[in-house]
Amino acid sequence: MDKREAAVRGPREGFTETLQTNISMLRRRLRSSRLRLEHFTIGRVSRTDVVIAYLKGIARPEIVEEVRRRLKRIDIDGILESGYIEELIEDHPGSIFSLITRTERPDKVAAGLLSGRVAILTDNTPFVLLVPRLFMEGLQASEDYYERYLLTVGVRIFRYIALFISMLLPALYVAVTTYHQEMLPTPLLLSIASQREGVPFPAVVEALLMEITFEILREAGIRLPRQVGQAISIVGALVIGDAAVRAGIVSPVMVIVVAMTAIASFTTPAYDLAITMRMIRLPMVVLAGLLGMYGIMAGLLAILIHACSLKSFGVAFTSPFAPFILAEQEDAVIRLPWWALRYRPFSMTENRLRQRPGNMPGPPGVQAAQRQKRQGERRGEVGDG
Repeated sequence: MDKREAAVRGPREGFTETLQTNISMLRRRLRSSRLRLEHFTIGRVSRTDVVIAYLKGIARPEIVEEVRRRLKRIDIDGILESGYIEELIEDHPGSIFSLITRTERPDKVAAGLLSGRVAILTDNTPFVLLVPRLFMEGLQASEDYYERYLLTVGVRIFRYIALFISMLLPALYVAVTTYHQEMLPTPLLLSIASQREGVPFPAVVEALLMEITFEILREAGIRLPRQVGQAISIVGALVIGDAAVRAGIVSPVMVIVVAMTAIASFTTPAYDLAITMRMIRLPMVVLAGLLGMYGIMAGLLAILIHACSLKSFGVAFTSPFAPFILAEQEDAVIRLPWWALRYRPFSMTENRLRQRPGNMPGPPGVQAAQRQKRQGERRGEVGDG
């Protein structure tokens, strides 16, 4: 399994390149007659086997039919990886946001099917596609549902804070030091000014140089062998950062800002969302250098309008924030305990009931009362029938 999806707690098993093995992993987790598998053969030359999986009675029929329609219309000579299918069936090919989830974790796919999503399994690749996708899924990890909910709430809040830091911190530094010095306390402003004394570049050029240098180091660390790549990334960042400060090319504060931004970007569980934030960061720095805080607000407004206009297989990408769905906030920024998560997402399924009331743990007296309540509800259902 990909190290980027490794969990602190949870299954260590991952999908393989063999389609039948992946199907067996899925069946082992969902031993239900509701699990439906539909086979397709795509590619005039490669003749690649593709399977869509969903739970009948939970997944919306219109979403399943739309997945079928988009797969059937593909006319290409070969499908060598699920990324081919991802680009051929997505709603908005020109968007910087990924509208289809890809994962190597069987437990994540099973959880998606239980929520009403549709999985697309492709032969010869361990990456499985899940549709529809919501923005908030990029900030949710599998272990969020395995750890205690109080710990998960705190970790998720930290992730959202880190997301904004990774996207906006360099731009905010450039805007404040260039146009809005009055926003800083006088001692801090004097400290930054003394450190920038002798730096030949304006703050925006300084930030762009450091960001581009760090991205080159990060990409080099990924492409090199693992043992060498980690050493290159760490040593390269230390040596180049220290040498740049000593040479007077950048200020120490800028090195701190770029380092904090990089560390914050590593907290995003979804790799594609982390890349998106990296691509947004550079234009935001340019806007901050041109217009200050007004440029940052204009950039954020443009990103927000674009994200709210996106849909993934008919479902709003920014749901349940826009449109705001109060009932689905129980598993958005925060996560309620499992005994309180009674319903599935409304946008994914019409069969919303996940569990009946009475699962709340407690002392023996409370549990007995819950059992009586559950039995009374069942008798009422039998009487109505």
